[in-house]
Amino acid sequence: MTPSPTSSPMPSRTPSEGDGSSVGAQGWSSRWRDDDVDDDVAAPAPTQGRRPRITHLVLVDGLPADHWVEDGSDGGWQSRHRRRGGPALSTEHDDRERELRWLDCLVGGREALLALDDRPLVTGPLDLGDVPPDVRMRAEAISLECDRLAVEVFGLDELVAALRRLLAAALTADPGMLQRSNRDDTATGALVWAAGQANGLIGPEGHLLARELWPRLGIPPSAAGRGAALVQRLAPGSDQLVAPPGAPRLRATGVPGALLGTTRALLVTRRDEVLGTGLR
Repeated sequence: MTPSPTSSPMPSRTPSEGDGSSVGAQGWSSRWRDDDVDDDVAAPAPTQGRRPRITHLVLVDGLPADHWVEDGSDGGWQSRHRRRGGPALSTEHDDRERELRWLDCLVGGREALLALDDRPLVTGPLDLGDVPPDVRMRAEAISLECDRLAVEVFGLDELVAALRRLLAAALTADPGMLQRSNRDDTATGALVWAAGQANGLIGPEGHLLARELWPRLGIPPSAAGRGAALVQRLAPGSDQLVAPPGAPRLRATGVPGALLGTTRALLVTRRDEVLGTGLR
């Protein structure tokens, strides 16, 4: 029987179009810009001095398969124009600083953000460093399966490079990652889930909805929990950050090499716009 997922609330899916690449900067940037605001329209009154946060949870067969947190404001960027009808919840400067911190978290810090470029990833050998031989064999087998899924499920050769770099970073940050469990299938699913979330490939604006991912991978949806734990080890505290209103839903890994060229092109554009305001 096909699993029946639930989500509260779950936005409708907008299928991606084009040549099968990830959602491009053009599509995202059309959502990621200041909304025009009519000065004659009163803004809603603030709730206890802060924007509410909305947590979306997707369940497949009663197990968490995906979640994300969104700002509960009007969905647009803070207007450059002052709104009438109530005090501003934050200044434009505050919003830009918050966005810059979010960008830092996505790529692993300010230095990595400043060095970020939008060149497509080049697939190289899996670099496992000083990983013990028994773990190395499993890691190589997991990487081969990730390579296959990147091409067969997502149709993205560049995702092969992203997954290899993510696996290497995961084993560096958590050497016991594969020793705590002998489930290499869920380790594979965790990596694919994390890379997909980091690049906006999973969800209403991506290639697949969360409920579609696991049947395509042939992996239990419980791997999403392992993926979430992996992300927290790579980018501690990232689940507490809220993406700026209107920004694409990207899960922070702190690994620039796990980001596709299209994803980095979007982040580079926003970085330059934010830093152009004088923030450092």
